[in-house]
Amino acid sequence: MDGFFTHGILPEDYRLPHPRLGLPVILLVRRVLVRAFEILSKEGGSLATLDEDGVTLALRNVIENDLRHKGRVPGFNRHTFDFVSRPAQVENFDCSKRGKSPDLCFRLRNDEEEPRPVLSVHDALFVECKPVDTTHAAGGEYCDKGLCRFVDGDYAWAMEEAMMLGYARASRTIAKHLIPAMQEPKRLETLKTVELPRPTQRVETAAEQGAEALHVSRHRRGFIWLDGKGPATDIWIYHSWHQCD
Repeated sequence: MDGFFTHGILPEDYRLPHPRLGLPVILLVRRVLVRAFEILSKEGGSLATLDEDGVTLALRNVIENDLRHKGRVPGFNRHTFDFVSRPAQVENFDCSKRGKSPDLCFRLRNDEEEPRPVLSVHDALFVECKPVDTTHAAGGEYCDKGLCRFVDGDYAWAMEEAMMLGYARASRTIAKHLIPAMQEPKRLETLKTVELPRPTQRVETAAEQGAEALHVSRHRRGFIWLDGKGPATDIWIYHSWHQCD
């Protein structure tokens, strides 16, 4: 299977992991999400009756058709980011799974003449969205069916950063529900947690109504990159939780 991902690019011409996006980019995406939820709450009515796919579709449409197209969030526009998509199916780290579909994908534009040393299909901030409420547990749903996909190398396997987006209802919070679920011994092992979620060093203001402070956790990854790129490095997962009652 070595070389499968490198059709059109030699192994020596790309890096793993890809260059990090950096906290400023993560915080910009976070501001976009906060603004999108504000618009949905004011103009689209209650999100309480929508299922996971319904919220994600509405969110994507606002982000793409309104915020990116019109440049309503400084730094986020058609010149800095590509089309925000619910991406087509992508393959995992060794192509043993070819039907993986992350929920949202934010790609920075690259108009430089010199191509970046990356596999472009896998160079983005990949976002997995999960509801967290009375019927969708922070452990079983958010962690075991969402967060684990980044740790296992299904999504964002070439990156060192990714995002989990929580659709929180029924007063679910990171401190009271996510962190205790992640602290369960079996889950600590399966998620290979190095650092439990903590607020980012540059915590944004409390003026972001309906959203918790952005948190980040760190996880080891146990797989080996192809093309002789060595063991996969740790991944930092940003947790952005928004009230959807």
